[in-house]
Amino acid sequence: MDKDLTITKSDYKIFLDAPIHLWGEKHGHRNKKLTAFEGHITDQGYKVEELANSYLEKHIVNADVGESVQFQQEFSDRQFLARTDALVFKPKTNTYDLYEIKSSSRNKPEFTLDAAFQYLIANKHIKIDRIYILHLNSGYVRHSSLDIEKLFIAEDISDAVQDCLIEVETNREEASKVAISNSPEGIQHCYKPKDCPCPDLCHPDLPKYSIYNIPRISEKKKILLLNQGVREIEKIPADFALNEKQQKIVRVIKAKKAHIDREAIRQKFETFTYPLYFLDYETFLATIPLFDGFHPQQQMVFQYSLHRKDTLPDECVHTECLSITQENPTTPLLRQLSEDIGRTGTVFVWNKTFEISRNKEMAGLHPEYADMLKNLNDRIYDLGDFINKGLYVHPDFLGSWSIKKVLPVMVPELSYTGMDISKGDQAMVAWQKIINAELPAHEVEKTKRALLEYCQLDTYAMVAILMKLAEFLS
Repeated sequence: MDKDLTITKSDYKIFLDAPIHLWGEKHGHRNKKLTAFEGHITDQGYKVEELANSYLEKHIVNADVGESVQFQQEFSDRQFLARTDALVFKPKTNTYDLYEIKSSSRNKPEFTLDAAFQYLIANKHIKIDRIYILHLNSGYVRHSSLDIEKLFIAEDISDAVQDCLIEVETNREEASKVAISNSPEGIQHCYKPKDCPCPDLCHPDLPKYSIYNIPRISEKKKILLLNQGVREIEKIPADFALNEKQQKIVRVIKAKKAHIDREAIRQKFETFTYPLYFLDYETFLATIPLFDGFHPQQQMVFQYSLHRKDTLPDECVHTECLSITQENPTTPLLRQLSEDIGRTGTVFVWNKTFEISRNKEMAGLHPEYADMLKNLNDRIYDLGDFINKGLYVHPDFLGSWSIKKVLPVMVPELSYTGMDISKGDQAMVAWQKIINAELPAHEVEKTKRALLEYCQLDTYAMVAILMKLAEFLS
């Protein structure tokens, strides 16, 4: 079978994301490389699959009655190809149960579509009885050694699969037509240029200030604007329905002038108490819990950077911790944090939901630090709120309040560009390589320095942004 004409489950999922992405995949125009995070998730998925296979063999298959399990069996139906994760043969009924293995800690609607695609093909060759999603158990907490019997949940989705078979059959035929098409003309593109793997196909010559920069604008409204020939924010009709936050960003971009609410900024500054702290965590997402007390898919803090200002004009004092250990990294990290951060003073973070959640989790893991972490959470202020809540809006933020977008505009002399580690996912992967002894000795120290420099810039960036905001009040 011509590989380019074959439609696999992966191809089908690409089609559902956007039909033109599948055309790009089949015709050499889909060029998105895996990010460090995506590579990490893929690697974690292999580990989950290995454990899931063991779970099926030990806890699902009843060898006493002749049951057996087969992994990675391949089936085809015309141009459609399936490779099943696991098939459990039941000799009593001469049928098979189909298992789709997922690294998620919950079932998701799209998993049913995945399983239906596999079922339609495999059932042409063997009789499939029940269909299961085998996913991680979000309620499992590790104690001592890993308990794979409790690590997984097998969820029967047989009825849901039957309900969507017609939809999947229709869509896979459409996917096949897209794959063999000679031209991308008329094939539906995506509405997410930030994550698009085929920008030249979906968004050629996209203007800098595009409608996609409007935060949380619905796909329906994107389509409405595109149908009117509107791609640039400057051309959005004045009466087009947007919420207040979206309208403010559109007005700023149209006016090509920043919006500064000095009085609101001043009022916020008056609520801050000294000393001022600026805190940032780096975390490792462990799909499978590595240490006692952790559950699947839990973020594990392994590093922090902390800047302190006793008064606004004072020079910064910087402390940091990078926990390199084969044990739970939060143990030495909290020991040092409790010494570095006082009981009073505003604690600035960027996107407080993340830090607050990590602090609550660490308090559960380490009751001896629960009071300190609750006190810390009570003092947290999200510095990103100055941007996110519209107190300061600049056209070149491009509708974003990410610190990576804000910093180059407000403090252009500071930059993540050219750093060995410049993103959180890169930091996570680098830390993993150190603790797994995957780096040569001369690379270990270099990587540690890169981790420290990256996290330090995250907190110093907050210091610099706060100082720029203070300048608006002088």
